[in-house]
Amino acid sequence: MQYKKVITSSILVAFVVAIVNELVFAAENVVTQDVILDGVLNILVLIQKYSWPFVTLLMIYALYKYYVIGSEVLADKIKGQQMVVGISVFMVLLQCAPLVYAFFIV
Repeated sequence: MQYKKVITSSILVAFVVAIVNELVFAAENVVTQDVILDGVLNILVLIQKYSWPFVTLLMIYALYKYYVIGSEVLADKIKGQQMVVGISVFMVLLQCAPLVYAFFIV
């Protein structure tokens, strides 16, 4: 796989940021006095927590497309590789969103 370092590092960063998010947002304290800002932060934390199963299924599909279907059709192999890179980068963005948002509202 051509982008092995990018994929490995982005998935590793997603795991580390997920653990950091769990440590930072484990308490149920209100960050600000604004209900809307707290609601958006809670929604981002919920998206961050519950995105793992969906992204895992998408990653399995992309790897299936890359390895199984891509062994016969080169275009599907390239598309599968692009999907894997895109999903891993998207996962990092999903995991970093609550921390970046909390940094800006506090």
